[in-house]
Amino acid sequence: MSDATMKFAMLGLSALAGLSLAMGACGRSGLNEFDVNAGGAGGATSTSSHSGPGGEGGLGGGGGTPCSGPTDCDDRDACTTDTCSDGVCRHRPRDDDGDGHAPLSCGGDDCNDFNPSVYPGAIENCTDAADNDCNGVADCFDPACDGAPLCGCTPSPTGENCTNGIDDDCDTIVDCFDSDCAGTPACGCSASEAGKCGNGFDDDCDGAFDCDDADCSSDPLCQCRARTENCGNGTDDDCDLLIDCADPDCRGIFPCACVPPGSPEICSDNVDNDCDGRVDCADSQCFSSPSCQHCMPEICNDGIDNNCDGRIDCADTACFFAPNCVAVPEQCNNGIDDDNDTLIDCQDPDCANNPYCVLQQANCLSPKLITGSGTYTGDTTGHISETRGVCGGDAGEAVFYFTLSQPSRVVLDSIGTSFDSTLYVRTGACNSGAEIGCDDDSAGSSWAARLVFNLLYPGTYFVFLDGYTVDPVGGANEGPFVLNVVITPNPPEICNDGIDNDGDIYVDCADPDCAGIGPCLNCANGLPPAPEFGIAACTDGLDNDCDGKIDCADDDCSASDYYITECCNGVDENGNGIPDDFNCRCVSNADCPSGQICYTHTAHACGIPCQSYFGEICPFVAPGSFCSAVTGQCEF
Repeated sequence: MSDATMKFAMLGLSALAGLSLAMGACGRSGLNEFDVNAGGAGGATSTSSHSGPGGEGGLGGGGGTPCSGPTDCDDRDACTTDTCSDGVCRHRPRDDDGDGHAPLSCGGDDCNDFNPSVYPGAIENCTDAADNDCNGVADCFDPACDGAPLCGCTPSPTGENCTNGIDDDCDTIVDCFDSDCAGTPACGCSASEAGKCGNGFDDDCDGAFDCDDADCSSDPLCQCRARTENCGNGTDDDCDLLIDCADPDCRGIFPCACVPPGSPEICSDNVDNDCDGRVDCADSQCFSSPSCQHCMPEICNDGIDNNCDGRIDCADTACFFAPNCVAVPEQCNNGIDDDNDTLIDCQDPDCANNPYCVLQQANCLSPKLITGSGTYTGDTTGHISETRGVCGGDAGEAVFYFTLSQPSRVVLDSIGTSFDSTLYVRTGACNSGAEIGCDDDSAGSSWAARLVFNLLYPGTYFVFLDGYTVDPVGGANEGPFVLNVVITPNPPEICNDGIDNDGDIYVDCADPDCAGIGPCLNCANGLPPAPEFGIAACTDGLDNDCDGKIDCADDDCSASDYYITECCNGVDENGNGIPDDFNCRCVSNADCPSGQICYTHTAHACGIPCQSYFGEICPFVAPGSFCSAVTGQCEF
């Protein structure tokens, strides 16, 4: 990395931090705004704009819109809670968990509006996986937990108990806020699913969602959705407003299948010749073709694909602003982009906590928690590919996550899966975090994958069980899957394998656990073995840790996994004004020179606090991490 790229200037980011705080204050304010229809002295005005009969949205002088139920009061503002009280609509600033703090998405300061024990100023609970005080770090990583006798959340093997006020499954969401509890008797059940067959909830608590429930068998929506899309007849067979190859149901099926790189599009043969997923007149290459001159601007209420793009009426982006296509809340399982944001059902962030999407676990919006060693099953049929690993994964995936509070050995495999599967793991952010492993066929059993991590440090990890490809003849690699997980916390140190088995950063003979053991006797010129940490150990000409490598040839003296530019010798070798940056291995700040700290949560190397750089250093220290203003180091 060049000096120009790094822009190292020991200026700090205090000014930028102030700017961030100022920007965070823009938009909706906190919960000092209450009922916008309440009137009376001292009433606050709402930042929401409500228009409608009766002067809704103002204070005093007659209240709000008359109503007979809550559906009459939906103002389509995601940042208000809309109720019908005493026959009048009332709109209050959103605060789902009732802790007095609005969510970040609405300009508030609550970093988790599904847990009433989480808000700025809350006391950090060191064993609940939640960032209670909203300082960006939770449990063991929060300085407030230094010295705590217990640290880190242990998920209950029975999952979330929906009535006890505790986050039993360690997903930071409590009781009825947790999608695991949606539709349970504790959180309310309906007598029947009928009349509610497209909302993504198991309303009658019988274990069947919407059209999968027998109560919905006569619902027109379900009768139509039960039909299979014919991918070459120019008709919307399954009533999702998508025709043929524009329908995800047709991916990989003739005539929508194509073997890359394909050939130039032929505009009249009903085949996707160029492998772009668009056939004939739906392909931009065919706009001027004589075969497509019958196409015309979309008419938004006639049930016909007028402009030949495979999308009918309100599913066509050309109709988003048509009067009959006004956006409504996303329903999450009807195959339609209800809110006109181009994202359908479980691909829409609005559906992240919808029970149907949680059950699907098809993307990073709704990953499933791995609570510990065991076997996890599901089905990827119909999942749309949103991610892939370096070793493959072009079909739909299932996404999991697990959080380690202790160094652990982790083994994953997909033995028992019904299709050619891949496994890959990311840390940091789910979609964009660093990929730390990817495998296709190493499990030795019918296309199954296997990954072995001898040691993973505390943190959150995302696991993707993906279908290897979409075959033009056989279709997508999808179907029932099996994920086998073995997590072994605090494995013992093996003293001759070159691996930090027990997670204390010390390897083999450098680990006190190996003192006096065979390979660690009399190997450092007669001196007791010791870590090759710091300038003194990296410049003394000795193999201090008995690994056969001396000083700068030792990985501990060029410690960064991603940013190896110097040796830990006290010299500014790359000329950026900072000697040894991120190349002296460390376990604590005591291992680092004055002015530097040990990045214990990512690189385990010494560097100046991350706020002291002009520019974002963390992508280079540990891809997928961010600079924490609380700890001064990069965090996942």
